[in-house]
Amino acid sequence: MSGKDSELKALKQENDILQKTVKGYEKVLQLSSDEITNLEQIVKMYESMIEYSRRELLDARESIKASELLRDLSRDELIKAFTDIDLLVKANAKFKKEKKQIRNQ
Repeated sequence: MSGKDSELKALKQENDILQKTVKGYEKVLQLSSDEITNLEQIVKMYESMIEYSRRELLDARESIKASELLRDLSRDELIKAFTDIDLLVKANAKFKKEKKQIRNQ
């Protein structure tokens, strides 16, 4: 073998090694790209869960406000009913007193 043949053979072997190295890097790059795609999907999933949780929290707050408003309305209506009853009792007592005075005359 001449020097050029051995040099050519060495270059071909080096070329084969470099091609295998490039293919290995391409596989690593593809795996990294796939992993990035998977991670992006996971991030989107978490963002969706956060948005859902935020809406659930807002709905819960609105429900609490509505319950508090209803409770306050019921309380106010109850106070008004007791006030009305008290006024009716006083009016009835006044009516009985006036009726008694009319009978006594």
